[in-house]
Amino acid sequence: MKKRKLGQYFTKKNSWLKPHIIEFIEHSHCTIAYDPFAGDGDMLNCSAEYGINKIKGLDIDDCLPWEHNDSLKNIPHIENAIIITNPPYLTNYSAKRKKILEGMEEYFSQYTDLYQLAIIKMLEAQDYVVAIVPETFINSTFLSKVSNRVVSITVLIENPFEDTETPVCVVCFDKIDEYRDIKIYIEDRYFDTLKNIKAKALHPLKKYKITFNKVNGPLAIRAVDMPTDDKKIKFMSVRELSYDLAHIKHSSRLITVVDIETFGLDIEKIACQCNNILNKYRKDTGDINLSPFKGNANDGTRRRRLDYKTARAIIEMALDGLLNRGVDIYDNK
Repeated sequence: MKKRKLGQYFTKKNSWLKPHIIEFIEHSHCTIAYDPFAGDGDMLNCSAEYGINKIKGLDIDDCLPWEHNDSLKNIPHIENAIIITNPPYLTNYSAKRKKILEGMEEYFSQYTDLYQLAIIKMLEAQDYVVAIVPETFINSTFLSKVSNRVVSITVLIENPFEDTETPVCVVCFDKIDEYRDIKIYIEDRYFDTLKNIKAKALHPLKKYKITFNKVNGPLAIRAVDMPTDDKKIKFMSVRELSYDLAHIKHSSRLITVVDIETFGLDIEKIACQCNNILNKYRKDTGDINLSPFKGNANDGTRRRRLDYKTARAIIEMALDGLLNRGVDIYDNK
Protein backbone atom coordinates (compact mmCIF):
# COMPACT_ATOMS: atom_id res chain seq x y z
CA MET A 1 0.00 0.00 0.00
CA LYS A 2 2.75 2.47 0.97
CA LYS A 3 4.69 1.73 -2.22
CA ARG A 4 1.67 2.48 -4.43
CA LYS A 5 0.46 5.49 -2.45
CA LEU A 6 3.89 7.17 -2.40
CA GLY A 7 4.72 6.14 -5.94
CA GLN A 8 7.87 4.37 -4.74
CA TYR A 9 9.19 2.79 -7.93
CA PHE A 10 12.92 3.33 -7.72
CA THR A 11 15.38 3.69 -10.57
CA LYS A 12 17.85 0.81 -10.29
CA LYS A 13 19.71 1.10 -13.58
CA ASN A 14 21.68 3.97 -15.11
CA SER A 15 20.41 3.20 -18.60
CA TRP A 16 18.63 6.56 -18.54
CA LEU A 17 21.93 8.45 -18.41
CA LYS A 18 22.58 9.00 -22.12
CA PRO A 19 25.54 11.05 -23.46
CA HIS A 20 23.31 13.97 -24.54
CA ILE A 21 21.71 14.04 -21.05
CA ILE A 22 25.14 14.16 -19.42
CA GLU A 23 26.00 17.01 -21.80
CA PHE A 24 22.83 18.87 -20.76
CA ILE A 25 23.72 18.47 -17.07
CA GLU A 26 27.28 19.67 -17.68
CA HIS A 27 26.10 22.71 -19.65
CA SER A 28 23.87 23.75 -16.73
CA HIS A 29 27.10 24.46 -14.77
CA CYS A 30 25.28 23.43 -11.61
CA THR A 31 27.40 22.00 -8.80
CA ILE A 32 24.67 20.28 -6.73
CA ALA A 33 22.55 17.30 -7.79
CA TYR A 34 19.20 17.79 -6.09
CA ASP A 35 16.47 15.13 -5.83
CA PRO A 36 13.28 16.22 -4.05
CA PHE A 37 11.88 12.68 -4.47
CA ALA A 38 15.09 10.90 -3.50
CA GLY A 39 13.75 7.48 -2.54
CA ASP A 40 16.64 5.02 -2.46
CA GLY A 41 18.96 7.70 -3.84
CA ASP A 42 19.60 5.95 -7.15
CA MET A 43 19.51 9.18 -9.16
CA LEU A 44 21.99 10.81 -6.77
CA ASN A 45 24.31 7.88 -6.15
CA CYS A 46 25.48 7.97 -9.76
CA SER A 47 26.20 11.73 -9.67
CA ALA A 48 29.91 11.19 -10.37
CA GLU A 49 28.90 9.78 -13.76
CA TYR A 50 27.38 13.11 -14.73
CA GLY A 51 30.14 15.18 -13.17
CA ILE A 52 28.64 16.41 -9.89
CA ASN A 53 30.07 15.59 -6.46
CA LYS A 54 27.66 17.33 -4.09
CA ILE A 55 24.16 15.93 -3.59
CA LYS A 56 20.98 16.93 -1.75
CA GLY A 57 17.94 14.69 -1.25
CA LEU A 58 14.44 15.14 0.14
CA ASP A 59 11.66 12.61 0.56
CA ILE A 60 8.18 12.33 2.07
CA ASP A 61 9.02 8.94 3.60
CA ASP A 62 10.63 9.68 6.96
CA CYS A 63 12.00 6.13 7.07
CA LEU A 64 14.50 7.07 4.38
CA PRO A 65 17.82 8.84 5.15
CA TRP A 66 16.87 12.20 3.65
CA GLU A 67 15.47 15.45 4.96
CA HIS A 68 11.71 15.01 5.30
CA ASN A 69 9.65 17.05 2.83
CA ASP A 70 6.40 16.76 0.91
CA SER A 71 7.73 17.94 -2.44
CA LEU A 72 4.32 17.76 -4.09
CA LYS A 73 3.40 20.75 -1.94
CA ASN A 74 6.63 22.73 -1.99
CA ILE A 75 10.24 22.28 -3.08
CA PRO A 76 12.79 24.60 -1.45
CA HIS A 77 15.05 26.44 -3.88
CA ILE A 78 18.75 25.60 -3.69
CA GLU A 79 21.22 27.91 -5.38
CA ASN A 80 23.30 26.37 -8.17
CA ALA A 81 21.44 23.05 -8.04
CA ILE A 82 19.96 20.96 -10.83
CA ILE A 83 17.05 18.66 -10.04
CA ILE A 84 17.68 15.11 -11.23
CA THR A 85 14.81 12.86 -10.23
CA ASN A 86 12.24 10.19 -10.81
CA PRO A 87 9.07 11.77 -9.39
CA PRO A 88 6.06 9.70 -8.29
CA TYR A 89 3.54 8.55 -10.92
CA LEU A 90 -0.07 7.95 -10.00
CA THR A 91 -3.23 8.97 -11.84
CA ASN A 92 -6.35 10.01 -9.98
CA TYR A 93 -8.16 7.17 -11.77
CA SER A 94 -5.64 4.59 -10.55
CA ALA A 95 -5.71 5.97 -7.02
CA LYS A 96 -9.49 5.62 -6.96
CA ARG A 97 -9.39 2.12 -8.48
CA LYS A 98 -6.75 0.99 -5.96
CA LYS A 99 -8.77 2.56 -3.11
CA ILE A 100 -5.91 4.84 -2.03
CA LEU A 101 -7.39 8.18 -3.08
CA GLU A 102 -8.58 9.11 0.42
CA GLY A 103 -6.30 11.79 1.87
CA MET A 104 -4.70 12.50 -1.53
CA GLU A 105 -7.50 14.49 -3.17
CA GLU A 106 -5.64 17.82 -2.89
CA TYR A 107 -2.82 16.51 -5.10
CA PHE A 108 -5.29 15.97 -7.96
CA SER A 109 -7.11 19.30 -7.73
CA GLN A 110 -5.42 20.62 -10.90
CA TYR A 111 -3.63 17.69 -12.52
CA THR A 112 -4.56 14.12 -13.32
CA ASP A 113 -1.21 12.52 -12.43
CA LEU A 114 1.19 13.13 -9.54
CA TYR A 115 4.16 13.46 -11.91
CA GLN A 116 2.49 16.49 -13.54
CA LEU A 117 2.16 18.27 -10.20
CA ALA A 118 5.75 17.29 -9.43
CA ILE A 119 6.99 18.90 -12.66
CA ILE A 120 5.21 22.15 -11.86
CA LYS A 121 6.73 22.27 -8.37
CA MET A 122 10.21 21.44 -9.71
CA LEU A 123 10.09 24.14 -12.38
CA GLU A 124 9.00 26.67 -9.75
CA ALA A 125 11.97 25.71 -7.58
CA GLN A 126 14.90 25.35 -10.00
CA ASP A 127 16.08 26.53 -13.41
CA TYR A 128 17.30 23.11 -14.54
CA VAL A 129 15.47 19.82 -14.20
CA VAL A 130 16.07 16.29 -15.50
CA ALA A 131 13.11 14.00 -14.80
CA ILE A 132 12.15 10.45 -15.70
CA VAL A 133 8.40 10.53 -16.32
CA PRO A 134 5.82 8.34 -18.10
CA GLU A 135 6.20 8.42 -21.87
CA THR A 136 2.54 9.41 -22.14
CA PHE A 137 3.85 12.90 -21.32
CA ILE A 138 4.76 13.31 -25.01
CA ASN A 139 1.17 13.09 -26.26
CA SER A 140 -0.50 14.65 -23.22
CA THR A 141 -2.23 18.03 -23.13
CA PHE A 142 -0.10 18.73 -20.06
CA LEU A 143 3.03 19.05 -22.22
CA SER A 144 1.72 22.33 -23.68
CA LYS A 145 1.70 23.83 -20.16
CA VAL A 146 5.46 23.37 -19.75
CA SER A 147 6.73 23.09 -23.36
CA ASN A 148 8.43 26.49 -23.19
CA ARG A 149 10.89 25.01 -20.67
CA VAL A 150 11.48 21.66 -22.42
CA VAL A 151 14.79 21.17 -24.22
CA SER A 152 14.62 17.47 -25.08
CA ILE A 153 12.68 14.28 -24.51
CA THR A 154 14.43 10.91 -24.60
CA VAL A 155 12.34 7.76 -25.03
CA LEU A 156 13.87 4.94 -23.00
CA ILE A 157 13.35 1.54 -24.57
CA GLU A 158 15.45 -0.27 -21.97
CA ASN A 159 13.53 -0.28 -18.71
CA PRO A 160 15.45 1.48 -15.88
CA PHE A 161 13.17 -0.02 -13.23
CA GLU A 162 13.07 -3.47 -11.66
CA ASP A 163 9.49 -3.41 -10.38
CA THR A 164 7.38 -1.70 -13.06
CA GLU A 165 7.06 -1.85 -16.84
CA THR A 166 5.67 1.66 -17.22
CA PRO A 167 7.06 3.13 -20.48
CA VAL A 168 9.14 6.18 -19.56
CA CYS A 169 11.12 9.02 -21.05
CA VAL A 170 13.70 11.50 -19.74
CA VAL A 171 12.75 15.16 -20.01
CA CYS A 172 15.33 17.93 -19.77
CA PHE A 173 14.08 21.39 -18.78
CA ASP A 174 16.05 24.63 -18.65
CA LYS A 175 15.39 28.20 -17.53
CA ILE A 176 14.74 29.71 -20.97
CA ASP A 177 11.06 30.55 -20.84
CA GLU A 178 10.31 30.57 -24.56
CA TYR A 179 9.22 28.21 -27.31
CA ARG A 180 11.91 26.25 -29.13
CA ASP A 181 12.04 23.05 -31.15
CA ILE A 182 11.97 20.17 -28.67
CA LYS A 183 14.50 17.50 -29.61
CA ILE A 184 13.30 13.90 -29.54
CA TYR A 185 15.79 11.12 -28.87
CA ILE A 186 15.13 7.39 -28.93
CA GLU A 187 17.64 5.95 -26.47
CA ASP A 188 20.90 7.75 -27.38
CA ARG A 189 19.93 8.47 -31.01
CA TYR A 190 18.56 11.85 -32.08
CA PHE A 191 15.41 11.27 -34.12
CA ASP A 192 13.71 14.58 -34.97
CA THR A 193 11.99 17.57 -33.44
CA LEU A 194 8.65 17.06 -31.75
CA LYS A 195 7.15 19.69 -34.07
CA ASN A 196 8.13 17.71 -37.17
CA ILE A 197 6.82 14.47 -35.70
CA LYS A 198 3.49 16.02 -34.71
CA ALA A 199 3.16 17.54 -38.20
CA LYS A 200 3.02 13.99 -39.57
CA ALA A 201 0.06 12.98 -37.40
CA LEU A 202 -2.76 11.44 -39.44
CA HIS A 203 -6.23 12.97 -39.22
CA PRO A 204 -9.40 11.39 -40.64
CA LEU A 205 -11.65 13.39 -42.96
CA LYS A 206 -14.64 11.12 -42.27
CA LYS A 207 -15.30 10.78 -46.00
CA TYR A 208 -16.27 7.11 -45.71
CA LYS A 209 -18.61 5.31 -43.35
CA ILE A 210 -16.31 3.40 -41.00
CA THR A 211 -17.71 1.78 -37.84
CA PHE A 212 -15.49 0.15 -35.22
CA ASN A 213 -16.43 -2.81 -33.03
CA LYS A 214 -19.00 -4.17 -35.49
CA VAL A 215 -18.52 -7.93 -35.51
CA ASN A 216 -20.21 -8.35 -38.91
CA GLY A 217 -17.63 -6.12 -40.63
CA PRO A 218 -15.03 -7.45 -43.12
CA LEU A 219 -11.89 -5.76 -41.73
CA ALA A 220 -10.15 -6.63 -38.45
CA ILE A 221 -7.45 -4.71 -36.58
CA ARG A 222 -5.03 -5.91 -33.94
CA ALA A 223 -4.55 -2.44 -32.48
CA VAL A 224 -1.73 -3.26 -30.07
CA ASP A 225 1.73 -4.78 -30.46
CA MET A 226 1.72 -8.18 -28.78
CA PRO A 227 4.79 -9.40 -26.83
CA THR A 228 5.89 -11.69 -29.65
CA ASP A 229 7.59 -9.83 -32.48
CA ASP A 230 5.53 -11.63 -35.14
CA LYS A 231 2.30 -10.06 -33.87
CA LYS A 232 2.58 -6.31 -34.34
CA ILE A 233 -0.29 -3.89 -34.92
CA LYS A 234 -1.96 -5.10 -38.08
CA PHE A 235 -4.96 -4.71 -40.37
CA MET A 236 -6.33 -7.99 -41.73
CA SER A 237 -9.35 -9.75 -43.13
CA VAL A 238 -11.71 -10.78 -40.35
CA ARG A 239 -11.17 -14.34 -41.62
CA GLU A 240 -7.50 -14.05 -40.58
CA LEU A 241 -8.32 -12.92 -37.06
CA SER A 242 -7.84 -15.76 -34.58
CA TYR A 243 -9.99 -14.22 -31.88
CA ASP A 244 -13.41 -14.98 -30.45
CA LEU A 245 -15.62 -12.21 -31.83
CA ALA A 246 -17.90 -12.61 -28.81
CA HIS A 247 -15.22 -10.79 -26.80
CA ILE A 248 -15.52 -7.64 -28.93
CA LYS A 249 -17.60 -5.05 -27.12
CA HIS A 250 -18.58 -1.46 -27.85
CA SER A 251 -15.64 -0.30 -25.71
CA SER A 252 -12.99 -2.66 -27.17
CA ARG A 253 -9.72 -0.90 -27.97
CA LEU A 254 -7.14 -3.65 -28.55
CA ILE A 255 -8.84 -6.03 -30.99
CA THR A 256 -11.66 -4.84 -33.22
CA VAL A 257 -13.67 -5.60 -36.33
CA VAL A 258 -14.52 -2.70 -38.62
CA ASP A 259 -17.53 -2.33 -40.87
CA ILE A 260 -16.59 -0.51 -44.09
CA GLU A 261 -17.85 -0.20 -47.64
CA THR A 262 -15.34 -2.10 -49.81
CA PHE A 263 -16.53 -0.65 -53.16
CA GLY A 264 -16.01 -4.08 -54.68
CA LEU A 265 -12.35 -4.18 -53.60
CA ASP A 266 -10.83 -7.34 -52.15
CA ILE A 267 -10.62 -6.98 -48.36
CA GLU A 268 -7.12 -8.53 -48.28
CA LYS A 269 -6.00 -5.83 -50.71
CA ILE A 270 -7.48 -3.10 -48.51
CA ALA A 271 -5.78 -4.59 -45.43
CA CYS A 272 -2.44 -4.78 -47.27
CA GLN A 273 -2.71 -1.13 -48.33
CA CYS A 274 -3.55 -0.16 -44.73
CA ASN A 275 -0.50 -2.02 -43.44
CA ASN A 276 1.77 -0.34 -45.99
CA ILE A 277 0.55 3.06 -44.83
CA LEU A 278 0.81 2.08 -41.17
CA ASN A 279 4.37 0.76 -41.49
CA LYS A 280 5.53 3.90 -43.32
CA TYR A 281 3.87 6.05 -40.68
CA ARG A 282 5.55 4.15 -37.85
CA LYS A 283 8.95 4.46 -39.52
CA ASP A 284 8.58 8.16 -40.38
CA THR A 285 7.48 9.12 -36.86
CA GLY A 286 9.60 6.70 -34.84
CA ASP A 287 6.33 5.48 -33.28
CA ILE A 288 6.27 8.64 -31.16
CA ASN A 289 2.69 9.53 -32.16
CA LEU A 290 1.41 6.09 -31.08
CA SER A 291 0.57 5.51 -27.45
CA PRO A 292 3.11 3.41 -25.52
CA PHE A 293 1.89 0.10 -24.16
CA LYS A 294 3.26 -1.48 -21.01
CA GLY A 295 6.36 -3.58 -21.52
CA ASN A 296 8.47 -4.34 -24.59
CA ALA A 297 8.07 -6.94 -27.30
CA ASN A 298 10.45 -9.90 -27.44
CA ASP A 299 12.54 -8.12 -30.05
CA GLY A 300 13.25 -5.29 -27.60
CA THR A 301 11.01 -2.69 -29.25
CA ARG A 302 8.46 -0.63 -27.34
CA ARG A 303 4.95 -2.01 -27.65
CA ARG A 304 2.50 0.52 -29.05
CA ARG A 305 -1.25 0.95 -29.41
CA LEU A 306 -3.04 2.32 -32.47
CA ASP A 307 -5.89 4.67 -31.60
CA TYR A 308 -9.02 4.45 -33.68
CA LYS A 309 -8.80 8.03 -34.92
CA THR A 310 -5.48 7.25 -36.62
CA ALA A 311 -6.80 3.87 -37.77
CA ARG A 312 -9.74 5.62 -39.42
CA ALA A 313 -7.36 8.00 -41.24
CA ILE A 314 -5.30 5.04 -42.47
CA ILE A 315 -8.37 3.21 -43.78
CA GLU A 316 -9.50 6.37 -45.59
CA MET A 317 -6.11 6.78 -47.24
CA ALA A 318 -5.99 3.13 -48.22
CA LEU A 319 -9.38 3.41 -49.90
CA ASP A 320 -8.35 6.65 -51.62
CA GLY A 321 -5.22 5.01 -52.98
CA LEU A 322 -6.98 1.88 -54.20
CA LEU A 323 -9.77 3.91 -55.77
CA ASN A 324 -7.12 5.90 -57.68
CA ARG A 325 -7.79 9.22 -56.02
CA GLY A 326 -4.08 9.94 -55.79
CA VAL A 327 -3.98 11.14 -52.19
CA ASP A 328 -0.55 11.06 -50.53
CA ILE A 329 -0.64 9.52 -47.06
CA TYR A 330 0.42 12.79 -45.40
CA ASP A 331 -1.87 15.11 -47.39
CA ASN A 332 -4.95 14.72 -45.21
CA LYS A 333 -4.22 17.26 -42.50
